[in-house]
Amino acid sequence: MFNTIVTMKILVVHRQEQVIKQIKAVLSDKAILRYANSGLDGLLAARVESFDLIICSTNLPMVTGFELVRSVRTSSVNKNTPVIFLSDTLVDEKTEYLGNALGVAAMIAMKEVNDHLAQVVNEKIKHDGEWDSLLPRRERMN
Repeated sequence: MFNTIVTMKILVVHRQEQVIKQIKAVLSDKAILRYANSGLDGLLAARVESFDLIICSTNLPMVTGFELVRSVRTSSVNKNTPVIFLSDTLVDEKTEYLGNALGVAAMIAMKEVNDHLAQVVNEKIKHDGEWDSLLPRRERMN
């Protein structure tokens, strides 16, 4: 019998190369990663190529992370693709509200990427279920 390994295809959108390297170090053995360093490039990639997950910063050049997700949700092949927002700082009330309104699966502060991002993606690979069932409500936007 063939041993088939299912690999996730993830779009990472962040303006800082160091953060992209950090995410690559955390997830490279779990997924095929495609990178974009601006919101516009990420949006163009998400409109034409299907992904299992999109990880993007809320603060992007040209097109913000919020605008990227809103546009992806309205017209792209990734309408239902789970999104994880990366926040440079702590998540404030306005950011949490916008993330919830856009149906973001999780929001992770940059300082938690090494530990929390790998955990979230590992759970998705194991269960391949609904993102909302993987994260307690309180942790979704932290």
